[in-house]
Amino acid sequence: MGLLDRIRLFAGQGASTQTPPRPPTKAPRTTILAGTESLEVVGEANHQDTLWTISGSTPSAERVRVPIVAVLTPEPDNPYDSNAIRVHIDAHPVGYLAREVASQYLPGLVALMRKTGTPIALHGVIVGGGLRHDGLGTTRCLARA
Repeated sequence: MGLLDRIRLFAGQGASTQTPPRPPTKAPRTTILAGTESLEVVGEANHQDTLWTISGSTPSAERVRVPIVAVLTPEPDNPYDSNAIRVHIDAHPVGYLAREVASQYLPGLVALMRKTGTPIALHGVIVGGGLRHDGLGTTRCLARA
């Protein structure tokens, strides 16, 4: 069952937790949820240096695929979208959930954060790089909800 389905059925159920594949270096304790649906992070083009640093690589012809833990942070004061959910990896902002996805996830995310008393995180992966017809590829972040 995906995170969105679990959020919809949230009432009275505890959050599923798992050990992260790579723990955040300076992040507070989090509740990490497992899932099977992919959530793409948007706006990561503005955070390429951070993604390359987190992946332990430098932009090159080599492709990267690095497991991470992505922490979801509501941003109710965001001037562009009051439903915005920022994505952090190792306490570094790397982008946002897409506007339409964030609006669906926000109520359940806030409820889960209140219930657990912790930030909510998802397993994910940094992917990308490699050579493309127009030069080096960029990195992307995907989370599993």
